[in-house]
Amino acid sequence: MCGRFTLTRTSLREVAEALEADFSADDAAAYRPRFNVAPTDRAWLLVGDQGPGRRAVVGARWGFPQEYGPRQDDPVGLINARAETAADKPTFRRAFLHGRCAVITDGFYEWGGARGHRQPLWFHTPRRELLLLGGLWREHTDDDTGEVQRRFTVLTTEANAVVSPAHARMPVILPPAAVSRWLTPAPSRRPDQERLVHELRGLLRPADNALLLATPVSSRVNNAKHDDPSLIEGERLLF
Repeated sequence: MCGRFTLTRTSLREVAEALEADFSADDAAAYRPRFNVAPTDRAWLLVGDQGPGRRAVVGARWGFPQEYGPRQDDPVGLINARAETAADKPTFRRAFLHGRCAVITDGFYEWGGARGHRQPLWFHTPRRELLLLGGLWREHTDDDTGEVQRRFTVLTTEANAVVSPAHARMPVILPPAAVSRWLTPAPSRRPDQERLVHELRGLLRPADNALLLATPVSSRVNNAKHDDPSLIEGERLLF
């Protein structure tokens, strides 16, 4: 699964320029570096369909609203979706066609070790580059406030050899060459949509083992209220 992640860049401009994407002045003012993004928090997505060849960085709340089943009133929503089945699930089917996004991070957390002695690990690239996680989003109207919110979930797949000692699943990390295809709007004809879904499934696979390092980090990350640079100051690297 993926239940916590980081985006530690100092400004939204820095993020957007690295991704060659647009952003709004209001979002830039709302942005701050995050060292412990948790479910229901605001995070940042890369979305397409902003005009020919244009993409944008936009804010969204983590937790996809569930409209079916016994947990449809859960205010948190679904923070993960299985990449193998998301396109077929009623909750995610439309978003898989029309709401694909890349969740912008520079690392994610998992916990390894025996029960009662779990060690938090921060998974990141050796040079701490941005990681784009496969995601789905949709708009949702808050019943209490009437506010229209952008809500998202992170797609997961089988863990690679780096992550599997800590967890059986990991977030889908989109290779740079696959991002444009993932964000391409779906065609209108059903046969073309079916071909696209088949193609996109092939992008949703475990990351190459050489991509990530695992850094043991402070147990303070266990508390989502802790959110500062000291959380990721590991002393040694694993795997």
